[in-house]
Order: sequence, then C-alpha cells, then structure tokens
Amino acid sequence: MEFIKSNFLNTTTQLTVNNNTTTALNLFNTDQFYQYYTDGLNSDLTTGSITITFDVTTAVSRIALLDHNLKKFRLYYNGVTANTFTFTGSPATTTSYYTSNSETSQYFRFDTISVSSITLDMYSTKVADSEKALGRFIVSDLVYDMAQIPSAKDYDPNFVPKQIIHTLSDGGTRIHNIRNKWNTNIKLEYITTSIRDSLKSLYDSEDTFIFCAFGTSTAWDRVIYDSVWTGPFDFYQYSDNATVAGFSGTIRLKETPS
Repeated sequence: MEFIKSNFLNTTTQLTVNNNTTTALNLFNTDQFYQYYTDGLNSDLTTGSITITFDVTTAVSRIALLDHNLKKFRLYYNGVTANTFTFTGSPATTTSYYTSNSETSQYFRFDTISVSSITLDMYSTKVADSEKALGRFIVSDLVYDMAQIPSAKDYDPNFVPKQIIHTLSDGGTRIHNIRNKWNTNIKLEYITTSIRDSLKSLYDSEDTFIFCAFGTSTAWDRVIYDSVWTGPFDFYQYSDNATVAGFSGTIRLKETPS
C-alpha cells in the first residue's frame, strides 16, 4: 500500500502529443470514462507519442498507465529513447520497453530519478491496427510506503455511489447514478512510534495525495485514486496496557472530486 504525490501531470501546457490534441486533457482527467486517443494513427506501422515536459527538474519514482490498449510501447525520459526506466518489485519486464503487452492498466515502481521530461511512444495495439488509447497517465513520487499492511478485516474499501433516489407515485423506486467514489478505512494495530510519526507527517500535510492499494504491472485491479485523509488522527492510542506494544488507529480516506 502506497501513498504518492498528486499527479505531476495536471495541465495541457505540459503536454506534447503528435496527434489529436483535443483529447490530450483526458490524460490527467480522473474520470475513467474519458480517454486520450489518436485519430488517424490506426496502424501498427505508425507511432503515437506523448511527452510530458516539466518546468523544473522533477524527482519521479512512480508511473501508472490506466485503461490503455497498447501492445508495444516505450517509456523513457529526457528525450532519449535509451533512457528507459528500470522497474523494481517483480514487474513483467525490468525495463520500460514492452513488445508484447497484454495488460490494460499498469503501476510501475523504480528508484527515484530526476527528469525534465517523460515520453510514451505507442507503437502497436493489442487489437491490431486500432487507434492508440490511454485513459490516464500518472507521474508521481513516493510519499509513504506503508510499512505494516493491515489484516483483511481491517482494510475496508468501498466504492460508494452518489445517487438521487426517486420514489414514484405507485411506490416504485428509480435511481439516478451520478458518480462512484472510493471511501476506504484502514485500521492499524501495534505500530511502532516510527510508523506513527510517518503517518502523522502524511496527515499533517493537509494535502491531496494518491492512494494505491496494491499496485502492480500485471493483473492489477486498478485501485488508485486521489484522496484526502478525513477525521481525527487517532494513532496516539496504545494497542495494549504495555506501552511498548505500540499504537492503534484508523486512516480514513475519501476520494476527491474529478
């Protein structure tokens, strides 16, 4: 379970795409129903390209590609194709160059690198000769990697609908679904003072961050979202009568607006 910084990609002025600039803003739209897609590059012999350029050199260590259809693609930095990322954490490949990808969403970890730009070259699609598509492009850096994972019963993620419920004259019910948002409670017990203090730093930031539950480059369930920590910081509670047993408390996360 990781907490990472808000997406470093947050404006179209950072983006350079070689096709269909109209949909480029969807690359940082948190609504999963919107995508960037090419228009007229529906051939595996043509390359779609997306470059994110930063105003200042930026430290990055996490990249997520959500809802894409890419079979062959390359991620690299500072405009040099040889500058691929070296992934950690048992990814499908150790370098950011895929030739036969079958995943639709991927979360990549790597040691922190200071970069001025990141480029994604999209060569071919899983269904041959389709337009290249990508739902969201997240570039970030690690804030906190949870040192202690909760038990299953203490991890409570909910995908909560925002609904307008109408009760009709005949007693029937009609529902208008507006949007679903994540609402997650994570209870931790017997944590050390060091872990408590790290969590307190995250809480004190009073800022939006991205929560990724179990990010991986293969068979990922795509649970990643912008969130805020709501409610009190209650990790000063002792877990047992013996103070050396550590502390207990709950992280209460709510997803931010799209």
